Amino acid sequence: MKLGFIGCGNMATALIGGILKKGLIPADEIIVSALHKETLTRAAQTYGVHTARYNRDVAGADIVVLAVKPQFYEEVICEIRDCITQHQVIVSIAPGKSIATITGWFGKKIKLVRTMPNTPAMVGEGVTAVCPSENVIKKCLRHLNSPAPQS
Repeated sequence: MKLGFIGCGNMATALIGGILKKGLIPADEIIVSALHKETLTRAAQTYGVHTARYNRDVAGADIVVLAVKPQFYEEVICEIRDCITQHQVIVSIAPGKSIATITGWFGKKIKLVRTMPNTPAMVGEGVTAVCPSENVIKKCLRHLNSPAPQS
């Protein structure tokens, strides 16, 4: 499975760090994009993930996390919407952006999971509210919520 993050700020790096620490997905199956080269370099060095300068390169992942600031959602979605298929899951972490609004920007049926992580995620102690769109089946949610492998 490939996991993509469009945006690599504080919340994205908290999520990536937690995913890697728990062994949910290996670093070589994670790809991130960011506006600044320094951000990408830091993500590659810190987490060992793949990086991409263009959001469209991340849009091919099985699960795509939109981790940009809410005011950039429409612009980013317009950039990637033609790359998104019915088989992918889009995860939003933006406050104030409804499922209807995000789906409308994509202009087609998508599998969308709207989430609301909180800042304690940065130290591995966060709680995340999850709200799937009607196109997300329970099997997808089970996969997203499966417990970490025991080591």
